[in-house]
Amino acid sequence: MKSKGGFTKKDFIVILGCAVFALANLGAIGSSGRRRAKEFVCLSNLLRWGRVFQAFTSDNGGFFPERGYEPGSMMEWPATFESYYKNLKLLLCPEATKSSDEGGQNPFMAWWWDDEMGGMLYKSSYCINLWVSNETGPQKGVVDGFWRTPYVKGADNVPILADGQWKDADPLHTDEPPEHENDLWTPNMHEIRRFCVNRHNGGVNGVFLDFSARKIGFKELWELHWHRNWNPDNYPPPFWPPWMENFKDYYP
Repeated sequence: MKSKGGFTKKDFIVILGCAVFALANLGAIGSSGRRRAKEFVCLSNLLRWGRVFQAFTSDNGGFFPERGYEPGSMMEWPATFESYYKNLKLLLCPEATKSSDEGGQNPFMAWWWDDEMGGMLYKSSYCINLWVSNETGPQKGVVDGFWRTPYVKGADNVPILADGQWKDADPLHTDEPPEHENDLWTPNMHEIRRFCVNRHNGGVNGVFLDFSARKIGFKELWELHWHRNWNPDNYPPPFWPPWMENFKDYYP
């Protein structure tokens, strides 16, 4: 099936050239211009991730890896897809290249994963939506919620990977937004918060099941179809904390 978000080699060369030009001229523009340039490079990274996911599913019968906890699973995505990318910078939004141990601070902070001996295995500033995994059955009370394959109706509204505070998340429609702008994520609670980081002036960048990439508004996070049974029309938006009140609304 041909992706609606088709991204050719020529497109990539043009975008990469623009990104290189933008970065080369960061010193000649103001801080807002530098942030826009970094946002552009981040979006270019995610477009390339779209090609990675497209290649992997093409090589694996049209399916993503299992959710799992073992090597080769979606929870270990930087290692699982390693053979499909070479440049480790692809794992990092240019706005969030340092972990907390390296002086990074939320929302401009990367996460890192270590082995049992405490050595860093990989570092990234993107978070994967575990609901795209090739699994069946219930998870966190959601029956048959996994997408399993990118070849589904409404693929352009299902995030795969986006700016985030941690490596993976299982968003639920009952998840509440962070109370404060720079709150750190809490394990096993309100996992949509892992994506709700003000890294790109009121939103985050993400890549979708149709392999397209775009910016996502904060309040829009609750309007996306994270899992198969997510129907935003059935749920009112959450109560927005003060720091989010003035951002764009998406609820119909």
